[in-house]
Amino acid sequence: MKHQYDWKQIANDLNSLLRLHTTPIGIQMIKNLEDLEKIPKLRKPDKMHSVCQMMGQAIHLGFTIAITEEHVAGNNCKGICGLGPQTDEWKAGQQFKGVWFETKQDATAHQEQIRYIPYGKYKALVASPLRSERIQPDVCMVLAKPAQMFILLSGYVRSDYTPLDCNFIGESSCSATWVKALNTGKPSLSLPCFAELRYGGYSPDELILGITPDDLIKAIEGVKELGKIGLRYPIPPYSAQSDILEGLAKSYDKI
Repeated sequence: MKHQYDWKQIANDLNSLLRLHTTPIGIQMIKNLEDLEKIPKLRKPDKMHSVCQMMGQAIHLGFTIAITEEHVAGNNCKGICGLGPQTDEWKAGQQFKGVWFETKQDATAHQEQIRYIPYGKYKALVASPLRSERIQPDVCMVLAKPAQMFILLSGYVRSDYTPLDCNFIGESSCSATWVKALNTGKPSLSLPCFAELRYGGYSPDELILGITPDDLIKAIEGVKELGKIGLRYPIPPYSAQSDILEGLAKSYDKI
């Protein structure tokens, strides 16, 4: 049984605390296609897309959109999201040889770093803005500028501290963000990849965070606590030639 969340309040908190430029979305994994019919205002694509295009429609257009195998162009997208088989050819990264990676060995090494959802576990996934409250997300995606993301993740690590392991794998950033967060249950941060920038409309000056609902709430609560002591977004710049002790004294009372 999934927890019930006040997604409108969560979205409002994110926007008021961080002044996001894009819409935070949720992603729900669907085991039975019949369950799609229960989701209000659901759109089903009438043409082939990449997964990041459909994510972009949720982020930028506010769509609640179903993603199934027949709608996804490209075996790489299908394999990562569990909507297509992870064949030996897919694991070898044949499609990347001579493109993003010089040799077959390089392409295969890249595929070995890919986080993916096993094929057959789910029949579809749905992406939708958090504020719409049309789905029960298994994982959330937040796009934010570096300073916004720093504050959000600083809120997350403020209590029960543990460092976050965020890695760059090259093309296929969906694997390193929401798919990794779904698989591991830990927040995962990465840069938008070429496909997300070109086809998904992601901003070139924002980072992507995949995070579970519980951890997103933990991060927001941490951001609120940081705000109480003046550590908040936007971060006001302090002169590079000022007396730093004067500035530090506002945050660290022992200085």
